[in-house]
Order: sequence, then structure tokens, then C-alpha cells
Amino acid sequence: MDLNRLLRPEKIAIVGATEKETMAGFASRMFIEQCKERRKDLYLVSLKNEEVFGIPCCRSLSEIPGTVDLVVICTPKTTVSGLLDEAAAKGAKGAVVFASGYGETGKPEDKKLEEELVLQCRKLDMALMGPNCAGFLNFADRVFSFGFLFKAREYAGKVGLVSQSGQVCMALMESEKTSFSYVISAGNCKVVNIEDYLEFLVDDENTKVVAAYMEGIRNPDKFAEVLKKATEKKKPVVILKAGRSEKGSRAAASHTGNLSGSDKNIDAFFRKFGVIRVDDLEELLSVCTAIATLPVLPKSNKLAFVNISGGETTISADAGYLHGLKLPDFSPQTVTALKTVLPPFATAQNPMDLTGGADGDTFEKVAEIVLEDPEIEMLITSLQITKKISDITIYDFLNGLIRYCEKEKTKPIAVVPLIESSREEEVLNRLRAVGVPILPPPHYGYRVIKKLLDYTEYLETMENRTLSIMARSRELKRDAGEKKALSEHEAKQLFKEFGIPCPEEYLAISKEEAIKAAERIGYPVVLKIESADILHKSESGGVKVGISCEKEAAAAYEEILKNAAAFAPQAVIHGVLVQKMLDPGMEVIVGVTCDPQLGPMVLTGLGGIFTEVFRDAALYPAPLNLWEAREMILSLKGSRLFLGYRGRPQLDIDGLAQVLVNVSSLACAYKDTLVEMDINPVFVYPGGEGVSAADGLLILSDKP
Repeated sequence: MDLNRLLRPEKIAIVGATEKETMAGFASRMFIEQCKERRKDLYLVSLKNEEVFGIPCCRSLSEIPGTVDLVVICTPKTTVSGLLDEAAAKGAKGAVVFASGYGETGKPEDKKLEEELVLQCRKLDMALMGPNCAGFLNFADRVFSFGFLFKAREYAGKVGLVSQSGQVCMALMESEKTSFSYVISAGNCKVVNIEDYLEFLVDDENTKVVAAYMEGIRNPDKFAEVLKKATEKKKPVVILKAGRSEKGSRAAASHTGNLSGSDKNIDAFFRKFGVIRVDDLEELLSVCTAIATLPVLPKSNKLAFVNISGGETTISADAGYLHGLKLPDFSPQTVTALKTVLPPFATAQNPMDLTGGADGDTFEKVAEIVLEDPEIEMLITSLQITKKISDITIYDFLNGLIRYCEKEKTKPIAVVPLIESSREEEVLNRLRAVGVPILPPPHYGYRVIKKLLDYTEYLETMENRTLSIMARSRELKRDAGEKKALSEHEAKQLFKEFGIPCPEEYLAISKEEAIKAAERIGYPVVLKIESADILHKSESGGVKVGISCEKEAAAAYEEILKNAAAFAPQAVIHGVLVQKMLDPGMEVIVGVTCDPQLGPMVLTGLGGIFTEVFRDAALYPAPLNLWEAREMILSLKGSRLFLGYRGRPQLDIDGLAQVLVNVSSLACAYKDTLVEMDINPVFVYPGGEGVSAADGLLILSDKP
């Protein structure tokens, strides 16, 4: 399907045109009012009206001369199918359907109607937006096929927005902070998916940053491909993903019929592809505004705060610290240069208070000196810009800032006022013209800057990443297939096939075999119940450690079987596992969970009792390579324990990283049947001494 015929059409027909205050009326009115230069490309179709807003109407699509690219259908759902056939006969390859009452209702008859709509569009090769959508706005080509009244903009911006909620589009367009290249209210996304719109925006030359409000992912493989493309193009993608909370997730599913995957899995998926994830619409808009406005993004977390009062300076420094922003000291050369332009009672330090003795010329010179310092990558100022600025000093400083920006644009500058207020439009436009965004106050403003810094840091590492996922062949259903747990011995046999190191062990089905196995391994040993029906062996009394002689081995064998029979009388017992007693090491957990859509997610973190206490874990989508595995390990809060904390030897990080890669390979090979995998603990030894899996749990499903 060619989305250009949908989103960049030459010839448009609005079916159901009216002057009434309905979606059809709003679509007709806004196109006519705002796209005067495109009126020759617009045709209105109405059975009831001879003209709408002064434009003559055709009675049917067949009356329109020549071919049509896009048909905007504003009529009830009962008319949609016939109109699509008529549109196809006129050569249309794009359609917008406002009508609701399809699969989102949950009714079988409405779901069937939606399925028929999808099949019809595929047969006609028709790119359909919706159903149950508000349409779209193409500011670059002045095509407005939107069912709500909106605040008109005379020029196109650089933010491309796609949303599964029309009201979200409206809320963002009400803000004066930014302008858009496209605003797409995608609705149910039954023919053209949200991933398709995102790809269009990633490829669009008029769009600098792609923004999305999403309630679910339909095509994980396509989504990953689009995000990979965006990463390679270094085009930022900013996403507000609904469904973080349990109730939010349920609401999203009922709203569009999408499943909302585990939020931690979504987080890991986004991190892998460099998606800038935001928490609300304010943050979405602010991040996009910053990216669209700044001529360049900050290269590293080295900021300078330059203000005109001590209070601003102190508050900014504290807020920056809380959001992880770093303020390096100026170089001696910078300090010397600053002293020649600062008032006598101002101190050349970062953060800097210019004091009331400074003026716009001072600000201009300070900005130039500070941004020449190789240790500074971005300048932040807290100038308070209101609806009508009464303090002429602010104007003076603004003029100095603008004069500097008109000359230099090699490093970014942003304004982060301390208090939110409306902004003087002329000042907004002047700053925007020289690439200076006005961000919200510190709580949001510095969060935005930190997200920009995280993104530029990500770009430095993207070539090290696999940039792919191992999505399941079919989406996992909660009740799909019979779940089967492997016994520990069975699981470890599979682990060994994939190069996951395990201790020497043997299965004994008699006391004599247990003794021989222990002698073959060499004392001390561990004895464990071997049964797929008893997964938590310690709770059943099914584990005996530190067995150091034949007598202890015999007694342990008999006691384990006795305890197991009492704990789970119906359990199938395969025998007793005799295993080499591992030397103590750093206990780590390694595991896999399978997301219904995104596939296997590899996990690692502090193991043993710390797994549940500290919940210090890193999650990453399979497949992963050694670089990504090391990044996972070093991202843990407890990573200092791996690096030789307080004189202890550095642990075998490379060995653990290789285990994570091998676990990833296993998970990919079994992606359609693997339900859960847990290796806890994995003992990690000093560098070069390797790692070993002490225990293992693996649960499979008999069908995807």
C-alpha cells in the first residue's frame, strides 16, 4: 500500500459533506478555510446538500471528473463498504473512515464487520485510516482531513505525530510550544497499522522528530524494523506508551482491542532501539519541541548554568543535580576569559550568577566564552519569559542571547524558567528562529534535557547493538497449550547443549548409585530430588548440601526420597541428582521470560535471597551479543560488586556475559514454546575462573 496516496494526496473527496457541527462538518469547514490554495483539488459529495460552505457538491463519487487519490468517508458504517468500492472505481488508493462501532465494541457482529472491511481494503489495495479515527493533518502539503476543529497553523513544523487517540492529538495541537509536519489520528489501525505510519514519518523529509501515543503493538517485527531504520537515520522517536499500570493496561485493551504487553518488557524493547520514552503528554511535547528547535543535540552530560540572580542559580543547580545533570568546573582558560567580562563582584564558576551588574552584552560575551570551553556541551539559562515581559532587563539579556545564537550554533542553548507561565509570542518566535527552545520549569525541563543526553549517548553505542528482536511466530495466548516443567537434570542437559556451564552431576535411582556417583565426582557433593513435579526442592526437604562421605550420601538419599513422598505424594520421582558441590561465588540470577508479542526477554541480576529483596535486575530482548550482555551486567545497581569492590577481586564479567549470550541463543531457538526459564543461582568467580549454573528451571508449552 502506498501511504503517499493516503497522506500526501493530490485530489481529495469528502463524502457526507455538511455544514452541521459534526465530524463531517468540521472536516469540510477546516479544509475549505485553511487550504484555499488546495480548493481546486477538493471535491465535496453530499446527497442532501447542493453546496457546503459555498462549494458545490457532487451527488456521488462517480460525478467527480477524472480520478481521486483520497476519499474521506464521514457517513455511517453501513455505507462504508459501498463507498469504498465506488472510491476504488475512481482510482482512489487512500481512505479515511471516521465511523466507529467496529471491533472496538467487542460484539461479534461488529468484529465480523471489521474483518470484512479489512479483507475488502486488501482486495482493493486501499490504504485505510481507521475506522473509528479522527483523520489526519498534513501541514507540509496543506491537506486537512480531520474530523475536529483545531487551531490552525500557517506553517509546517518538524514534529510528526501519530496517535491512537484523537483527543490526544487535539490536546497537543492546543499548545503553542511546537508546530507539526503531520498529525495522524490512527484509530483502530485495522488496515494501515501504527507501525506503517511511524515508518512513513521516519522516511519523511519534512519530519525531524517522530512522536507517538500508543496503546499497543500490532506487528512487533515491523515495529523493530522501523525503529532500527530510525536509529540508522539518527531520527529520534519519542513515545508515550499507555498501559503502565494494571488498570491502564486494561483500559488500553478495551479502547482499541490491542493487548498491552508487560511494561518492563516494553521498557527494555525501547532501550534496545533508542526510543525516548516519556510519561505524559507534557513530557512528550517538551521533548519533541526541544529536538525540533535545537540546531544540534548536546553531545554529552556537560552543562553550564548561566543566570542573572543568585536565587535562580542555586535553585537551578539543585534541580539539575536531582535530575542527573552534571556541571563541570570551567577550565582555567575559561575562568581567566570570564573575569575580563564579568562584573567585579561576579564569580567565574559553574553554575554562574551574572549578578545585577551585567547586561545583554555581558550575556552575549559570557555565552561565547563558556561554549568555547571543551568541557561544556550545552548552556542553560533560567530567564523568566511571561505573557508580557515587564522587566526590561530580561529583554536586554534575551537580545544578548539572540545575538550570540545568530552567530554561533555549534552547541545548544535552552531556556528553563523556574515558574510556568504563558509566553510572549514574539519572544517565542525570535528564540525559535535562532534554535533556542523554552522548556517547562525544572521538574520537566531538566528531565527533558536528561532524555536528550541519554539519546545522544545511545547513538554513540548503536553500532554495538543487534537491533533486532525474536518475536514469536504467533502471539502467545494465556491458555495456549499445556505447560510442562522439565526436571532440573533435563533442564541442565539442554543448558549444556547451548554452552551454559553446569557442574558435573549424575542421576541415581538407588542408594548404591548415589554413593558411586559421589565417589566419581569427589566429595563434597550435593544431593537433590529429581522430579519435574517438585520445582521448589528446598521447601520439600529435597536438597542436602555439603555431603562429605559415603555414610552421609546414603542417609541423604533416603531422607530426600522420604521428604519428597510426604511433600508431594502424587509426584513422579525420577531419582536423586548427585552434583558437585560448587565453591562459593557471587550469586547471580539469569533467566528468560517470554513476552506474548516481543518474544524472549533475557534477565540478569543479583541472585540468591537478594533476587526478591533488592529486585536489582536488567532486562533485554533476545537476541543479544557480548557487548549488550556486558552492558546489562554493568547497568545493575550492584555492578560495583563485579568490579572488585573494597579490595575484592574483579569477577568474571566476560564469563557471565557469555552465559547471557548463550541463554539468549537457547531462548531464540525455543521462542515459540518457551514459557519461563530460571537459573538461580549462577555462581560467578574471579576473572578468568568462569561461572557455573547451580540450579535450573525451564517450563515449555506443548504448542505456541
